Amino acid sequence: MNYPIYRKFKGIDVWFKISSDTSFIEIKKLGTRVLISKIEAVQFPEKLLIQDMIAKHENRWEEVDQEVVERILKSEKFI
Repeated sequence: MNYPIYRKFKGIDVWFKISSDTSFIEIKKLGTRVLISKIEAVQFPEKLLIQDMIAKHENRWEEVDQEVVERILKSEKFI
């Protein structure tokens, strides 16, 4: 698998940068601000979440371009 992989929740402003099978960054847009959380998957449910995002399980995630996510990460409006 080639990382990073980029995903977005369908219908809401939450993006993911998946760095490996055990880590990802979650980016949430809250109004004009952005909240970033770094997640290290230690337990099985967290690891399963990463697998689900990659597989776009149950059609909850969509692929997004790297440029979209990187542009958000470079913004200076972090919470």
